[in-house]
Parts: sequence; structure tokens; C-alpha cells
Amino acid sequence: MKAVLAGFVVTGLTLTATPALAGSARAVHVDCQSAKTPKGTVGHPLTSLDQVNNLTLRPGTRVLFKRGTTCAGTLAPKGSGAPGRPIVIDAYGRGAKPRIQGGGAEDAIKLHNQQYWEIAGLDVANTGAAAGKRRGVRVSARDAGTLRHIVLRDLDVHDVNGDDTKDEYGSAGITMWVEGNTVPTLFDDVRITGNTVTGVDRSGIFLFSTWNTSGWGKEPGNRHIPWTGVKVSGNTVTDVGGDGIVLGSVTGALAENNRVHGFQRRSKGYSAGLWTHNSDNVVIQFNEVSGGETTRDGMSFDVDENGFGTVFQYNYSHDNQGGFLLLCNAAGKIKDAVVRYNLSVNDHFRGVENCSGGVESAAIYNNTFVIGDGVTQTVVNENNANRRNVLFANNVVSVTGTGRASFNLRSGGYTLENNLLNGLAVPAGATGTVTGDPLLSADGKLQPGSPALQKGRTIENNGGRDYFGNPVTCTPDLGMHQLTPCN
Repeated sequence: MKAVLAGFVVTGLTLTATPALAGSARAVHVDCQSAKTPKGTVGHPLTSLDQVNNLTLRPGTRVLFKRGTTCAGTLAPKGSGAPGRPIVIDAYGRGAKPRIQGGGAEDAIKLHNQQYWEIAGLDVANTGAAAGKRRGVRVSARDAGTLRHIVLRDLDVHDVNGDDTKDEYGSAGITMWVEGNTVPTLFDDVRITGNTVTGVDRSGIFLFSTWNTSGWGKEPGNRHIPWTGVKVSGNTVTDVGGDGIVLGSVTGALAENNRVHGFQRRSKGYSAGLWTHNSDNVVIQFNEVSGGETTRDGMSFDVDENGFGTVFQYNYSHDNQGGFLLLCNAAGKIKDAVVRYNLSVNDHFRGVENCSGGVESAAIYNNTFVIGDGVTQTVVNENNANRRNVLFANNVVSVTGTGRASFNLRSGGYTLENNLLNGLAVPAGATGTVTGDPLLSADGKLQPGSPALQKGRTIENNGGRDYFGNPVTCTPDLGMHQLTPCN
């Protein structure tokens, strides 16, 4: 028996276009408050998530949820799109974003071993009677090869009372993971953009794969198979139990223009605001991170185990209990990390912290640290296996009011060159140090007459611009602002 649904034929739970609509746009409309006979049209929309989940959607299909309505349960549609013809989930009509209310299920929205999907314009909540393993949006894969084109855009994810687990199967607002260990699996072309995530446990936005060489996860692979074409941008993540945004097992990824505020609020584990691990050549820039609670880890940023070529630049960190930056090698390696042109204001406890274990190479230069009233900070707290392979140069560290700061360089792993230190002692072995008031404006800019002007050492491949977009092609000023013109 065949049933006609909105110009489609449902045959064995497969949605196919009728001959009259072949080659034209295909849409299925959903209104879970409608009392009309469900046909998938605007006038007779589908009325439950089960009706959507029972279809196998074809490339190019659009599933549209009516604004101002709520659907309860898990949205777990079937099928995959194709190049140039993704399956799209979005909203129609006027009013508030349509809500998917998971009601305590493991996932409010779930895709597994699927590709060429774009999900946008929804309000997503998933609150259970008690905390448990649950997510707002989950996209996962297992032993599936390369899965392409996943877009998660303009989603409002909130009130997900997950448990305190992370990695694959962990609780989060938005999470993507790869599991398994028989078929090398990765995602390619991932866009997570313009979403809000608030009131979730454990993580805000979390990417993870068992195909890494650190043995992280419950089914460790034996090869590093990083995801490609990943961009996480323009998201706002607030009130998070643990980690804010985590990019794991990616290569060439970009995280920019994100706002993270209020993380590590409820977790008993260790969390940072925005960080990467088991990844190559990740660029994290133009982000603002604040309000990290506790010192487990509680920093804004983290280059974690097996991070190679990570760049943190042009970011603003402030008012975090744990501090500004973590270099956490553990049992793997950190190599060629670059941290430059960032502004840290009133970050407590530690400016830069090393976990135990060596760092093969890192350069922390042209950053500005402002330490104000009531803040006590160890600017560098290092444990770097007695290897002088971390450069700390051209930075401004300015202590004002009742603030206090010092260096703890117990292992000799840092080389300090051409830094401006105001209001704290110059550590032994530092060279080219400038002292005195840097004359910073409220936004961290240098003012005329600052002793920081043209006192920096030249650094190759320095990014070419400062925090504010000014060129840095001449003798550099100290800190994240280049006041001296470079023509």
C-alpha cells in the first residue's frame, strides 16, 4: 500500500518524489500542535516527531517546523543528502523558533552515520527529572569512513541537565563525536555557527574522536584520523557545567568570534573555556572568554595533549578564576604552539600554567596581562622538564592597585626576553626587561610615551598584525598593541 504525503510517496518508510514533483523543491511541514490530518503540507502538516523519524529523507528535502510550536521527544530523522543537495531542517511561519523538547531523552536531536545535513532555526531543550546522560544536539558516527557537510546554525540550545561525563557518549549542549576502531572515520566540512548554548551540563560545544593516538575515549583507535574543514564561529556559550568549546581530533580547524562566559560551574572534573587536543594547526582567534569558576583548570584557553601547531591569537580573556592559558602536555606532546596578541584582564591564579610533562616548543609573545585590584596571579607557573623551549617575549605584565603577581620558574623551561614588567619583581635570567608604567588605556592600548614602544625583539612569522589590526612589520612594541606606525 502506498500513501501520498505532501507530494512524496512513502514506500517502506522511504520518502520519494512523485513524478509531478520530480526535480522540484521538496518540503515536509511539521506542526505538533495541529489537529489536522497529517500529510506534510502547509495546510496539513505532520503532527509528531515520530512521523518525521519514520521517513527516510532524500537529498534536497527540507523539513520545516512551524514557529511558535513545540514538539516533544527526539528528532532522529533518517537518510543522507548529497553534494549540493543537503537535507535541511529549518523553521517556517512567524513567531518564536520552534522548540524540540527532549523531555529527558538521551538526545533531543540526533544524527548517526549520516552526511550532507543542515539544521538551523530551532530552539532545543532537554530537561529530565534528574541529571543524566543527555545532549541537546548530537551528531555521531561509528566505523563509517568519511562523512561530509554537517551544518548546525542558529540553534538555541538550553536547559540540558546532563551528567558529568565528556568525550564520546558525554553530556553536552551540542556535541559531535566519532567512535569505533575498525573503519577509520572522520567528519569533513563541519560548520557550527551562530548558535547559543546556555544552562547545560557537562559541556557547551564538544568535538571528539576515538581515532587519536592518545588513547582517549572508551574505544581507542590506533591511528590519528583528524576531521577536516571544521569551523566553529559566532557562538555564544554561557552557564556551562564544565568545558565551554572543545575542538578535538581536527586538523586546520578555525574557532573565531565565539563568546564563552561562565564555565566550569558545576563539574567535579577539569575544564577550560576554549581548547583543543589531539589536533593539528588549529587557529583560535577573536574570541572572548570569561567567568571560569574554580581552579580545576578554569583557564580561558588550553593547548592540550598532542596539540601541534596550535595558534591562539587576538583573543580577550578576563575574570577567570583559573587564569589565562594552560599548556597541558600530560603523556603526549605539545609542539609549535603560538600564543600572541591576546589581552588578559584580571585573570586569577595563573597567567600561564604548565601541566606536568614537557612541552617540545611554544612561543608566548606580544600579549598584555593586566592584574588589578584583588587579583593574585602567578604569571608563569611552569614544570617543563628542564628544557628551555618555551619563549615568553614582548609581553606586557602590568600590576595595578592591590593586585599581586610573581613568576614561578622552577624547572628552567622558559626563556624570558624583552618583556615589560610593572609592579612585580624581574625574575632571574630574564633579559631585555623593561620596567615602569606601560601607560595602558582602558582597552589595553599603549599611549604615547609608553616605555613599551619599540622595545620588542623581532619574531619571524609573527602574524603581521596586532590585536586591533595594526600592522606589525617594524620593530615591535611590547604587548598586544602596536602603537608605533609600521609603513
